[in-house]
Amino acid sequence: MHGRTALLGAILIASLPLSAVAVDGSAEVFEEFHRICLADGPNFLRMSEDAHRREWESLGEVGFDELAPIAKPSMVRVWLTIKPDGHLPAGTIIGVTEASLDGRAVDTCTLALPDTDPVEFQKALFDKTDAEKISEDRGPEQIARLFVVIVRGRQQWIRLALPASASSGKPLIVVSSIVPAATAESKGGAE
Repeated sequence: MHGRTALLGAILIASLPLSAVAVDGSAEVFEEFHRICLADGPNFLRMSEDAHRREWESLGEVGFDELAPIAKPSMVRVWLTIKPDGHLPAGTIIGVTEASLDGRAVDTCTLALPDTDPVEFQKALFDKTDAEKISEDRGPEQIARLFVVIVRGRQQWIRLALPASASSGKPLIVVSSIVPAATAESKGGAE
């Protein structure tokens, strides 16, 4: 029950209006996403170590299905930043999953970022990567874009869900990296 309460609290924090600080720091927030999710790809062991070191609060899986880029993941770990952490705003939800996409195993890393300017975040995505948009779905409340990028020689996909309008009152950005599942050695397993 505590995990559900914390997740709902994080979503409530995300519904607050953007602050001037967040608007100015959106490029730095992208750098955090790059470091956490893109640079080395999703990794349960590394993320657990980061979560412990950075004092992220562990959350239950309940409610993360709405944020995960792939439906019905086989394994999920979720954390919450209670206070600002580096350039992550308080209330950021961090999740890693193992899932299946078209019959192939994939790993994902997701950040649900409150209080982050969507335009500036997306600008940083293009400034810092070779992102190429491959699809876009527009709904009344959200725009979901899928990009392909090469990071450290490895192809990854980025799913970026943005509010459909600046006046939506919910400046929650949900950004995920999706990569083919790594071998046991790179996940920290035995050879």
